[in-house]
Amino acid sequence: MSDIALSRAPRRRGKAATAAGLQRSTTATVILYLCVAIFAVWILLPVWYLVVSSLITPSQLGVKPFPMVPSSITFDNYLSVLTGATGSTGFGSTDMGSRLLPAIGQSFFVSSVLVVLNLVIAGIAAYGLSRYPFSGSRLFELSIIVSRVVPAIAIIGPFFVAFRVVGILNTPWALIISYNVFTLPLAIMILKNYFDQMPREIEEAAKIDGASRLQTLWIIIVPIARPGLVAAGVLIFLESWSEFFYSLVLTNQLTVPPLLAGFQSVQQFNWNSLAAATVMSMIPPVVLVVIFQRHVVGALTAGAVK
Repeated sequence: MSDIALSRAPRRRGKAATAAGLQRSTTATVILYLCVAIFAVWILLPVWYLVVSSLITPSQLGVKPFPMVPSSITFDNYLSVLTGATGSTGFGSTDMGSRLLPAIGQSFFVSSVLVVLNLVIAGIAAYGLSRYPFSGSRLFELSIIVSRVVPAIAIIGPFFVAFRVVGILNTPWALIISYNVFTLPLAIMILKNYFDQMPREIEEAAKIDGASRLQTLWIIIVPIARPGLVAAGVLIFLESWSEFFYSLVLTNQLTVPPLLAGFQSVQQFNWNSLAAATVMSMIPPVVLVVIFQRHVVGALTAGAVK
């Protein structure tokens, strides 16, 4: 009898521990989902406010409390931006709206050229660092990371003087050259991490079959590394698309971010049309992220999983 009682006691303690663990797990899950919900609201609420502001009239914008779900919507704000018919009374400037589409085109051109250049240069550099380490290569990698934290204001002056001497101020090439300061280190870090995780046996097998280094790189490595290249390209595109300071100093509101900021620099501006312009400028990067979100998330979490 006493043996039976002793054998049941640990079983009851085990059930109690399992129940307590299940309760803690449920509580932790609820807290986790609550934090995720709060974070989602914190991130998405300003975007929702922006979208609603672009779909209502100025009179509706002044209503208190703000109509988070508008009773009626209008596309006049988008129409005024697309046609450039913003008028002097709307923004205090007559050309802000008409410059939006050219600015989006310039941002797309600068970002696209930068993606191609960075993938070629950073791809070769990252592959070399991953497969052919040399004395001081670790120090070189650290210097690449440090270059990411150098303040833009510390190097914008030399860039401005050099570009003025060369005569490319207020051109997309000034931005393409200067943006490499922060996009190239990012691309090298992402691709270096990606190449480190690729098995070297594939390259050794290609070498045994008689493939040269360039053939191995182009025929074997590039197709396998395509997800990492896509992720690096998307992140480079997003970084260059949203860059503000270099574009403000080196150009006359050539790209989207300084142009949108210029809407608010005038004494009188139409917030509804500014919201419409901002929503339009968000479409290209959002579409890009939606298409390639799996690769982007994989690249961002690769370091944590490693």
